Amino acid sequence: MPKIRIYLEKKIIKDEKILLNENQIHYLKNVMRKQNSDFIFAFDSVSEWKCSINLSEDKFLIPLELLRFSNPIDDVWICFSLIKRKNIKNIIEKVTEIGVKKIVPMITEYSEKFCISIDKLKRIAVEATEQNNSIYVPDINEVEKIDVLMKQWDKRRLILFCDENGGRNLIDLKTLVKKKKKIAIFIGPIGGWSQNDRNCLEKNEIVKIGLGQNILKADTAAIYSLSCLKALLQ
Repeated sequence: MPKIRIYLEKKIIKDEKILLNENQIHYLKNVMRKQNSDFIFAFDSVSEWKCSINLSEDKFLIPLELLRFSNPIDDVWICFSLIKRKNIKNIIEKVTEIGVKKIVPMITEYSEKFCISIDKLKRIAVEATEQNNSIYVPDINEVEKIDVLMKQWDKRRLILFCDENGGRNLIDLKTLVKKKKKIAIFIGPIGGWSQNDRNCLEKNEIVKIGLGQNILKADTAAIYSLSCLKALLQ
């Protein structure tokens, strides 16, 4: 039987009742066919607990046993220009599976022009975390224009700028990334980075990186670059 895990925004405390929302009730009762006194696992980005279910009147969980704490997570951000919705979904899902601290959607000169639901992106991240057996759910930032984002940028955070014009090989940067405590990977739109976009970043610590000879879609570039970086940080 698969391990059933649900994410709770509220801090989990032993023996303290946690009310379930409608989506969680539907999932546990109608999808997974759970019954009163069955056990499931719940986590809150800090810890994971074994819990008992009550699906009668109030419909709640009772945390019974602390199983583990979240492992320390590298302070890595993924900052990506808005692309097609299905590809954004893929970025959120896959970088969450790999492990990232924060996800930042950006409006750049050539990005797709539409409104995006941050709540929906958060649900995608939660589902990915529930399925991949990790505990930490990445923070998802509100959409920001790249110039606004850079005006409040922490200059101590190294930017790995995925450049369609080429750059350094990421796997050659092990010494640099190992000594940095804060890193962000920047992924551009289908139309590439404009000169105005590039000008916004010029006062920060930037390393332009190339991702090989093949032209990668934005979601593929995010997955590839983050995977390489995580390997270097091990």
